[in-house]
Amino acid sequence: MTQPEGDRQRIARVVVDSPLPHLDQPFDYLIPDKLSRVRPGFRVRVPFAGRLVNAVVLAVDDTTEFGGRLLDMRSAAYAESYTPESLRLAEALARRAGGSVWDVLRLMAPPRVAAVEKREAEHGDPRPRLEAAAERLTARGEGEAPAHSPRWKGRSVLQALPDPEAPGATPARLLASEAVAAAASGEGSAILVVPDARAVRAVSAMLREAGLERWTPRGGGEFAVLDADDGPQVRYGQYLAALRGEVPLVIGTRPTAMQPVPRLAAMVMWDDAHTAYEDPHAPYLHARTVANVRTELEGNGLVLAAYAPSIEAVSLAEHGWAELVAPSADEVRQATATVDVWDDARREEEGPAGRHWMPPGVWRRANASLAHGPVAIVVPRAGYVAATACARCDAWAECRECGSSLSLPAAGDAPVCVACAHVHVDWHCPHCHGARLAHRRQGIGRIGEQLSAMAGDTPVSLSSGASGVLDDGAVTEGFVVATPGALPAAPGGYGHVVVVDAGVPAGGLGGEIVALRHWLVAAAHARPRSAGGGVSIVGELPALTTRALASWRAAEAAQEAYQERRELGLPPFTRHLRVDGPRVDVSAALRASRAEEQGALVARDDDGASILSPRGAAQGCVDALRETVREQSKAGREPLRVRVDGPLRLQ
Repeated sequence: MTQPEGDRQRIARVVVDSPLPHLDQPFDYLIPDKLSRVRPGFRVRVPFAGRLVNAVVLAVDDTTEFGGRLLDMRSAAYAESYTPESLRLAEALARRAGGSVWDVLRLMAPPRVAAVEKREAEHGDPRPRLEAAAERLTARGEGEAPAHSPRWKGRSVLQALPDPEAPGATPARLLASEAVAAAASGEGSAILVVPDARAVRAVSAMLREAGLERWTPRGGGEFAVLDADDGPQVRYGQYLAALRGEVPLVIGTRPTAMQPVPRLAAMVMWDDAHTAYEDPHAPYLHARTVANVRTELEGNGLVLAAYAPSIEAVSLAEHGWAELVAPSADEVRQATATVDVWDDARREEEGPAGRHWMPPGVWRRANASLAHGPVAIVVPRAGYVAATACARCDAWAECRECGSSLSLPAAGDAPVCVACAHVHVDWHCPHCHGARLAHRRQGIGRIGEQLSAMAGDTPVSLSSGASGVLDDGAVTEGFVVATPGALPAAPGGYGHVVVVDAGVPAGGLGGEIVALRHWLVAAAHARPRSAGGGVSIVGELPALTTRALASWRAAEAAQEAYQERRELGLPPFTRHLRVDGPRVDVSAALRASRAEEQGALVARDDDGASILSPRGAAQGCVDALRETVREQSKAGREPLRVRVDGPLRLQ
């Protein structure tokens, strides 16, 4: 151990890897001469509580307020893993979510690879190729006007439409054009965040088509891809290339929203309502929240684009923070297929056959469309049969042990409880003693079986997690039966898309908007109406969802849903804070937060309490709860569990 002497010693202020909330604070260490390369953003190893722990350098100074003897830092990385801006972002996100800075930093950067850090950065000038690509992406042909006006310089919530030339779940041309225009501007780097690997592949293919290449250490390139399927060396190499400014365009999934860059010009996020953006690790940040906080801190442009903007995204426009951009009626007609909703009343008009999962009128349209290309059948449920009933008296088949529904894992299998997995061999109805089961909620496996029998010689392909997800462009004819997230794009779009047993998800808020998003994404796979494309949605849906589907007015539906939330005082008009723990500790934390005094609604239950706070007072409540958790941790007690902006369950 050594003491600092004058200006000769450098002192690192670090945050250490610890699960204890009261240790989420800076600690000072001496930087020895052998580690003179250390700067803010370096990952290091320091002695702490009798052992070596990982840490990140937040700042370097020549003075300390610590009155004792400082310990030496033991080892350090060869290059920084964070920029000064990303360190400030981590602190801001930790405060907003009531979590620890270390947890945010852990989620921000992939694991280190020393050999990658030792590589010297090489800076070329990618702007000429980016400018050329931007021109190719924003114009449809020689002499034509741009397909759209880029919006990356402002803050926009954009209701997008399918690309008429390449219908599918991801409008790759639109997203690529926004990101490339920002990267080519010379104002900084651009980040494009998409929900899954399929979207990453679609955008990457569009960028290559525009003349750009993915960055490699030897060959360079114009865009980096952060892909969890890549090995540690490749992923960390892409991360560092973006951090150092070697590549001005970054594409990836949820963690990419936190990707450090020298200067951020714009961030583009696709489909912010996708559940993949919800981080399951503490402090449970949503990628949209990361984007919003980062935009406030760094002043970059932001585009939140989706076929069906989330209520949370629309609320940003309602609060005046962003601009809501929706397509005109003419743009909708040119880009989309005709959507036809087959509700219960319409199915009754078809007679008894109308109650089949494929009403005769829908079957005729689907069959007629086969002459022009493949037809998609979208099934909401995976598996074989999710729920059954007695075929004689129509009573629901229930588990003898717990009363939950009985499912069928496969053809010929005995029914199994969906909750406790109890197998019911030789099942008999307790009401009428019937022994035959009727299928009530059929999954993709059973629908696929029936469709194969109905289709005759027409090929039928399945795409789901269990059977294997088909790649975009893999099917060019016949029927494709798929779960919503596994539907592959077809070249030129499907002639017809049928959604069977459409409904609204149970539980939670905003089920009607969730359903709207699911079925609009499915409808986006159909070719435009001018090319004969059509969509049939079979099921009973709320009036709001039905109107928005038929007119493609998703943004208006989200606005209407937001106004309902506003009247009821529900998120996102308010913010939801959840506190779990012993009742005495929860009560003490609520008093310390002064939530009720500031107009918050507090609902207590056996596990803790939910707080619906006015947005202006929410951060103060979070800060107070965070400090309470730290005090409990310091006293050696089990700290309360606090989650900010988590799901709100209505009982």
